[in-house]
Amino acid sequence: MESVVNFIKKIFAKSERSKLRDKVLSEDIDFSNVVSSSLLAKRLYDELKVKVHPDRFQDPKMVAKATELFQLIHQSKGDYEKLICLKNQAYAELPID
Repeated sequence: MESVVNFIKKIFAKSERSKLRDKVLSEDIDFSNVVSSSLLAKRLYDELKVKVHPDRFQDPKMVAKATELFQLIHQSKGDYEKLICLKNQAYAELPID
């Protein structure tokens, strides 16, 4: 019985890998973002995490907005294009100097 369960697990795992591979291969890859992300994302992430940190704001509305943006910045720390969009959003919505 255990060998049947292991066999079914292998089939399921193989099909999941195939689905993932097909999904990755079907998507268009933006190589300029890949290069920019590998070279510039860390520096921009470090800049944004300091400027948007919720502890820098006193107004509860600004703290809530900064918290939301800070979480998005943290989730996108390796994606340069997304960080640029979040930077523009932060400068538009928060009083950042």
